[in-house]
Amino acid sequence: MPVAKKTHKQKLDVVGNPCTEKQITPKQEEFARIYVCEDITQTEAAIKAGYSKDSAHAIASQLLNGVRYPHVVERIKELKSEIARKYEVSFEGHVKKLAEIRDSAITSGNFAAAVAAEKSRGQAAGIYVDRKEILHGKIDQMSREQVMLEIENLQKEFPALAAITDKNETIEAEATTTIKKEPIPIKKETV
Repeated sequence: MPVAKKTHKQKLDVVGNPCTEKQITPKQEEFARIYVCEDITQTEAAIKAGYSKDSAHAIASQLLNGVRYPHVVERIKELKSEIARKYEVSFEGHVKKLAEIRDSAITSGNFAAAVAAEKSRGQAAGIYVDRKEILHGKIDQMSREQVMLEIENLQKEFPALAAITDKNETIEAEATTTIKKEPIPIKKETV
């Protein structure tokens, strides 16, 4: 007799009849399912589940109250965890899906999308590393000599900068400005 294939995925907890096993009514089960699965408000979920439009807001609020209806709140948590497990992102699944996208793009002749998908696979695998350096320092805290020395170092490191500055000859020009400081009068108030 053949043995069933073992997978790395966990089994989902399938509830045969949530009404009897979870102690909730069919309307409450429907509300929980709609509330978790659809992108709507709690009031809209209550209306879709079959509750009256006039009292849907109050009923939805009560159903989400863990003190009054703990079984409904627990069922909502169970449904959310089942969905999270179903759509869980794993490294293997992610890379496999990107490979499928790449292959589909190549088949349809969309080579730009194929390259993008392959690059994303490489990034996920750690082949490509996005490296950024953030340097801290303030030029206004440096003396003129330090600034000129730093400019010369940059020109040595990047010869293209030296060629541009040789044409302009503006680095040696000295900028002087005079700021006149005047005292600010302070008014004293008496109380």
